[in-house]
Amino acid sequence: SLSQNIEVSQIPEVNAIEGSTANLECSYNLSNLSIGWYKWYRHDLHTDDIFQSDDFKGRITKESTEDFLNNRSASIQLHRVTVTDTGMYFCEVEFSGQIQMKGHGKGTFLNVTAFIGQIALHNHFPVYIGVGALAVVSAVLVGAYLAVTKHGFSTSN
Repeated sequence: SLSQNIEVSQIPEVNAIEGSTANLECSYNLSNLSIGWYKWYRHDLHTDDIFQSDDFKGRITKESTEDFLNNRSASIQLHRVTVTDTGMYFCEVEFSGQIQMKGHGKGTFLNVTAFIGQIALHNHFPVYIGVGALAVVSAVLVGAYLAVTKHGFSTSN
C-alpha cells in the first residue's frame, strides 16, 4: 500500500477556566476519503490516546463521522476541565484503504485556570495562598510607590 502524508492543523493554545468546556480544534487537508479515524494524545504521541484514558472518561465529545469525513474536522470538546488537564494535546488523523495515510498536528497547549470563586467550596489552599501573596506583594509595591513619590515631593520643594 502507498503511504502519503496528511496535513493536520491545530490551534497553538486554548485557555479554559476550571469546570468549563474546552474546545480543542483540529482539521486536515484531504477530501474524498472514506475509511478513517482520529485520536488525541496528551503530552506524547506514543502513549495511549485519551479516548482510552480513565482520566477523561465521560468528559469527551467527538465529532460525528459525517463531520469528520465531510467537514474534515477532528476536533474534540473536553468537558468539566480541571487544572490537572493542563498540557499539550496532539491530534492524529489516519486513513486506511488503497492508500494508507497518517498525520498529526503540532499540538495544542490547553491552559486550565483555577476558578478563584470556588475556594470556599473546594478548599483550594494553594490558590488561596497565591491570592494572599499577591495581595501582600501589591500592598508592598503600593507602599513603596507612595514612599518614593512622597520622598520625591519633599526633595523637589
